[in-house]
Amino acid sequence: MTVNQIDFSQHDYQDEIDRIRHEYEFDFAGIALPSEDHVGTKIKWRYVSGNLNERYQRIVLRHGHGVAGNVMKTGKPMVIPDTTHHEIQSSLFNFPILMSEQITALIAIPLWHNHRVKGVLLLGQRNQKPLPQIASDLSLIKGISGLTSEDKVML
Repeated sequence: MTVNQIDFSQHDYQDEIDRIRHEYEFDFAGIALPSEDHVGTKIKWRYVSGNLNERYQRIVLRHGHGVAGNVMKTGKPMVIPDTTHHEIQSSLFNFPILMSEQITALIAIPLWHNHRVKGVLLLGQRNQKPLPQIASDLSLIKGISGLTSEDKVML
């Protein structure tokens, strides 16, 4: 196992996203993973920090749908500095985490394991607050999440 790989059974994701959210001054942080009973078909927000309510627990996505589903499908990070001026606004109901957590700016990063996207790390802001300075520099974002030189976060 390399430095950028994390053993699912022994890592405390909750502590890690709490730390990232506080250290980099995000309003919200979450990790979405495929559900254990439907591996690869349904994606749920498993770990969150800074949530406004518990609605995230009822969000169920498929590959290609919502922020997490799109990032899992493409394997590429998504950075949206202002969701009110983005094409997402016209189909906001397709992005339930943005609605339920009132996220107005976001960074979503694919999490990789064995050369496959296995999850998504979402970092977001509310109330038109800009993304932290760190968000403007992709090399710094890589540092937050442990991205490898191949632009992949390894779980």
